[in-house]
Amino acid sequence: MLKKTLSAAGIAGLLVLGAASAAQADDYATDVETVAGDVTLTPGQATVITAQNVDGTVTFATSGAGVSENTLTSIAFAAAVGSDTAVKQADENRTAQATFTAPTAGGTYTINITDGDGDTDSVTLTVAAAGSGTGGTGGTGGTLPATGSDAVPAAAIWLGAGAVGLGGIAVTAAVARRRAAANR
Repeated sequence: MLKKTLSAAGIAGLLVLGAASAAQADDYATDVETVAGDVTLTPGQATVITAQNVDGTVTFATSGAGVSENTLTSIAFAAAVGSDTAVKQADENRTAQATFTAPTAGGTYTINITDGDGDTDSVTLTVAAAGSGTGGTGGTGGTLPATGSDAVPAAAIWLGAGAVGLGGIAVTAAVARRRAAANR
C-alpha cells in the first residue's frame, strides 16, 4: 500500500512540475514586437504601425509637437504639443495595427504599445521638418536659422519626466507581477 501511495504522489508531483514549466515557458513567448512601414516620414505622410504577439486590447500612444487627436488614425494638425491614443483589438493572429500620420512639426516621435496583458514595446519615427531640404534655386538649405522659438516650456519638461516615471513604475509592476506568478 505504501508503494502505491508513493507512486501516486510521485506521478502527481511530476504532473504539477511539468505543467508549471510549460506555463512558465509560455509566459515568456508573449514579447510584443513592433514594426513600422516607414520610420522616416515627411509631414502628412502616413505609415502603418504593426504590433505582433499581442493579446486583448492593444493601446498605441504618442505625444509631442503637432500631435493631436487622430494622429494615430488618419490626420494631423498644427504644431501644438499634445498626445493621442488609438485602441485596437488583437486579431486571431495576435496582431494589431494603427496608422500614424506625421504632424507638420518635424522631430522624433515614439509610439508606445501596451497590450491587454501589460506587455509593452515602442517604435521611434522621425518626421522631417516642413520645408526642409535644399531650395529650388541652388541654395545650401531651405531652413531659416533658429530664433529661440524652439524653447521647450518647463511644464512640458515636467510632463515628460512624469510620463517617463509613470512608465517606469508600470514596467516594474508588470515584471513583479510576472515573477510572482512564476514563483507560485
